[in-house]
Amino acid sequence: MTRILDQVRAIPRANLTDEIVERIVDLIIDHKLKSGDKLPCERELIQTLSVGRSSLREAIRVLSATGVVRTSAGEGMFVGKGDLSRITHPLTVSLMISDQNQKEIFEARRLIEVELAVLAVDRASEQDIAEIKHRLEAMRFHQHDPVEYGRADVEFHLSVAKAAKNVFLRNVLRTLRRVLQELIAKLELLAIEDMPNAFQVHVPIYEAIKSRNPVAARQAVLAHFNRLERKLQEAGVALVAWQEIRGE
Repeated sequence: MTRILDQVRAIPRANLTDEIVERIVDLIIDHKLKSGDKLPCERELIQTLSVGRSSLREAIRVLSATGVVRTSAGEGMFVGKGDLSRITHPLTVSLMISDQNQKEIFEARRLIEVELAVLAVDRASEQDIAEIKHRLEAMRFHQHDPVEYGRADVEFHLSVAKAAKNVFLRNVLRTLRRVLQELIAKLELLAIEDMPNAFQVHVPIYEAIKSRNPVAARQAVLAHFNRLERKLQEAGVALVAWQEIRGE
């Protein structure tokens, strides 16, 4: 059980119940846990998330009240049958990619991330900036590991969103990035040979926020998404051609 906690990062402030709720929901979704699957015990969660017992238990009460988590005396915690989208996401987690809305979802994420970066320029604390840098360094370190690089990439963007201090926009982004992650995984965009280039377009985003330059932040995020959009288009064309060859 400890193994699935290896990828769960600690919470820097131990009294944020809503943050704990988000992390547990992320754990369930990211590991594709189903109703009835056993969750890590209280001791493991306290240690991994670096939170207090009272904060964790309050988060568990929230999750239990909505049916997302089920507790059983003497047996532990299990995934319940509740609707995850009611907990942390203003949009439904079950939002699916289609040919019609794919472009709109990507467009929405680009607009939101641009504004979050601009807000972060003004609102980020020194601790926020240090966390963004830490996530960027993780991306640099994992440039030869698509799985770990992908996780670090997500954490980088969420750390920028966190620094913007707008919980609603941050939760919208969490939903949109989950939807797009499915598409990116399907098209296999995280090729090892391309990761150094992918990493480099993230550096100006961090530098703009660190230097408190809103114009540079906006340009850096747009450059990142313009590149990603080109990759999606190229991969999309390649996928269609491959399916035609196979007669799908």
